[in-house]
Amino acid sequence: MEAHIKEGLKFIEKIYIKRNYGKFLSQVLGLKKENAEDLLRKAYAIHDVGKCLEEFQKTKKGFQFHEFYSALIAKEVLRQFGKAGSIATVAIFLHHHDWIREKPPRKPENLKIHPDCAEIIKELAEIQVPMNVPWIAPNEFKDWMADIFASNIRAVYALLLPISLADNYSAIRNREGEPTMLGREIMEVISTHEEVKACLRYSQ
Repeated sequence: MEAHIKEGLKFIEKIYIKRNYGKFLSQVLGLKKENAEDLLRKAYAIHDVGKCLEEFQKTKKGFQFHEFYSALIAKEVLRQFGKAGSIATVAIFLHHHDWIREKPPRKPENLKIHPDCAEIIKELAEIQVPMNVPWIAPNEFKDWMADIFASNIRAVYALLLPISLADNYSAIRNREGEPTMLGREIMEVISTHEEVKACLRYSQ
């Protein structure tokens, strides 16, 4: 997880923040530029925090519904950003293309977060993650999320895009195996566009 967060944060910094994306975010989120940039960094840092559930850390596989558990934590952690934090929470929930499920997320028997994961996130993003997932029933969360999404669709996607791209790019850089379709498209853009390639030269 540490390598995944670090690589994704570098991607966001080079491709988005250093190219003045924060100015656009500040406009759609109604935040000061520096606060909008801080929100983007923090949202990315916790986009996979649901994988920190102790039961996931024991098996190191599956991670089903982790985007839902991540969003529950984000809703609490990003509260300091007001409505913009809620928008970021929705973006975190949507950050996988396959987030639509046939069944609602189950409530884990153990809602505890592994302390090692919490410590990594604290060190990398100065975020104090709650040690237990603040549970909300899926239907209740769905209704809340639908209201937030409908209130500012543009802002949701303004955060979702960099989070999703950074997630897929970092996955390619840090994992073996077949990349996702989006991951392949990202690498194709990097290989064919000199401006993007130059921005990411730090990691080549």
